Amino acid sequence: MRRYRLGMDGREFVIDVQELGSDRFEVTVGDQTYQVALSGDEDMPDAVITPGMQATLAGSAAARSPMAAVAAPNPARGGEAAALPPARSASKESGGGVASLNAPMPGVILELHVQAGDVVTRGQQVAVLDAMKMHNFIGAPRAGTIAEVCVAAGQAVGHGDAILRFAPD
Repeated sequence: MRRYRLGMDGREFVIDVQELGSDRFEVTVGDQTYQVALSGDEDMPDAVITPGMQATLAGSAAARSPMAAVAAPNPARGGEAAALPPARSASKESGGGVASLNAPMPGVILELHVQAGDVVTRGQQVAVLDAMKMHNFIGAPRAGTIAEVCVAAGQAVGHGDAILRFAPD
């Protein structure tokens, strides 16, 4: 489970997120619990998020595309679905999904489970990254066809280095 504390308009919100599957989550906001299905996501390469700083984005609003989620109430807790803001569509340049999978932290690639031409599903394990003697299983951020594997087993990578690239949809 992951807990987020968000400050907004002088109020603090505590949000607990429990992953139920590769694209399903249980999200608790205050005393309301929702079953949430992730319907899409993408990296925003122009986003700069630093703890304690405001997030900034380069480019126009049309170039931004946040992930969209669909919330359903959790009958076990008597929750009602919250109204979510409408999702903005992805720019035509982005193709609606991430173009590459980047290293989430510095480390060494121990294993690769895909090669160019493979078709993967969202969440499918594609690599194992060793960081500080911990094995981190890296999953595909979306379904698609692998266009290029950018690393080899045993190769050191830095935070943000491309591990693989997806073929355009």
